Amino acid sequence: MADPAPPGPLRPAPPEADRAKTGSDGSPPLLDMLAIAIDREQEASPLYHQVYEAITTGIERGVIRPGDRLPSTRKLASELNVSRTTVVLAFEQLTAEGWIEGQSGAGSFVSEAPPLTEKPRDSRLNPALEAAGGIGRTAEMRPEVAQVPPTLRHMRRPVPFRSNLPAIDAFPTELWARCLTEVLRRLKGEQAAHILGEGDPQGLFALREQVAIHVARTRGVVCTASEVVIFAGAQQAVDLCSRLLLMPSDKVICEDPGYDGIYASAVAVSALPVPVPVDEHGLIVAEARKRAPDARMIYSSPSKQFPLGCTLSLRRRIELIDWVRESGAWILEDDYDCEFRYAGKALPSLFSLDDTQSVIYLGTFSKSLFPALRLGYAILPKRLIEPVVSARTVLDRYAAILPQLQVAHFMRAGHFAKHVRRMRKLYSDRQELLLDAMARELQDWLIPQRSETGFELVARVSPRLTGRGITARDISKAARSEGMELQATSAFGREPREDDRLVLGFATFTGEQIDRAARQLAQICRDLAGEAGAA
Repeated sequence: MADPAPPGPLRPAPPEADRAKTGSDGSPPLLDMLAIAIDREQEASPLYHQVYEAITTGIERGVIRPGDRLPSTRKLASELNVSRTTVVLAFEQLTAEGWIEGQSGAGSFVSEAPPLTEKPRDSRLNPALEAAGGIGRTAEMRPEVAQVPPTLRHMRRPVPFRSNLPAIDAFPTELWARCLTEVLRRLKGEQAAHILGEGDPQGLFALREQVAIHVARTRGVVCTASEVVIFAGAQQAVDLCSRLLLMPSDKVICEDPGYDGIYASAVAVSALPVPVPVDEHGLIVAEARKRAPDARMIYSSPSKQFPLGCTLSLRRRIELIDWVRESGAWILEDDYDCEFRYAGKALPSLFSLDDTQSVIYLGTFSKSLFPALRLGYAILPKRLIEPVVSARTVLDRYAAILPQLQVAHFMRAGHFAKHVRRMRKLYSDRQELLLDAMARELQDWLIPQRSETGFELVARVSPRLTGRGITARDISKAARSEGMELQATSAFGREPREDDRLVLGFATFTGEQIDRAARQLAQICRDLAGEAGAA
């Protein structure tokens, strides 16, 4: 893979005085700084992002200056003892954000006008203060914000075997563009003034209506448009509900291992997350009641628990509803990828079982369409609609109107349902490709479990590795150094427990990419096992 090299005038070599400070290709200061910055023990931050962060920090501090030439990706990878893919991903992000420019035949250079911050960042500060820049040095920041996990703060690239990412390569961009053109063509006169003037904090009615139709067809959730609120992603709905419904020291039941976002939202409002273990039947409700009988909120992903992939049993769903009937607690039901079920019949949603008006149903278009759309929705108990809409006006007034119009048109024209059906078939096929590749390349190292829904499967580390003391975290760490991303399920846990499983995403990768990555992962396992020469 070549270094990023957009067309442009050839940049002259730096003056001799500059070369003396930085080396002929800018290497010494940069390599010294990167050698200190790269932390292979940091599980939550991919290596390519650490390379990216170190280079941007060097630019902001003036260690690397506008016009300086960077080492080639090949040389940098060799010096840092990481895969070239890791460095290429970092350079691609730097180029996309305007930090560096590629020059044909000359390499990559720091942009003459990089997107500098007002003051250099100090990497010794905690992440929240660092992100706040100059403000963080003069104002007292809420300490809870510093606990936002890196998995939420960092943009993540689609490297093998990243989970929770749809097949962007298969998205119908031309059809999507035609829908936007059609939407804009129809906006004329008074209609345009009405729709494009001010947005509804609850969300565009046409989109809320389509959401109500969609969840009725796919999940048996009976509601009307008046019970739907549109958000900038499901995480925003989690955050707003946490602000609105939780007081400091309120207890929040969270799946363990589980989704980082619910922990972050609970801590941000000074509530107390209570981790509760998950087994093959989902959240252990009896244990949750034992640990926090007075819990104010319960988070559950019943259709497919992340990262373990299990489904909450019907018996436990009924247990949850019985509990909130007694306690008056709220349930956040996260149905984040329910559209993509490949086998078995989906169980009734908690919302459809609820007769207490206590379940908040969360959905998102980030998985069914694409993440950058940043549109999600909540279906609310009637008693919550007005308080949530009022709180929404304080948060950001309303979601962007044009994307809502475009999605509503996409759904009304039948394109959304067709797209979901096509993606469900594609994802099912790609899971089969991964299972086949694992049977060929990884049968001695990993034992996969077929997923009935979603974008990833879980694999257990084989006795051939565990017998040598090699854990899922060891494999994850070694894979990360080779530019891959497969996470140990224990990395999402809050309580230490034995767990030798890995999460492997398949949805966004072609058969060729899956085969290549499986061979690479097999070699990593052989190296860890001390069998580098094995066939």
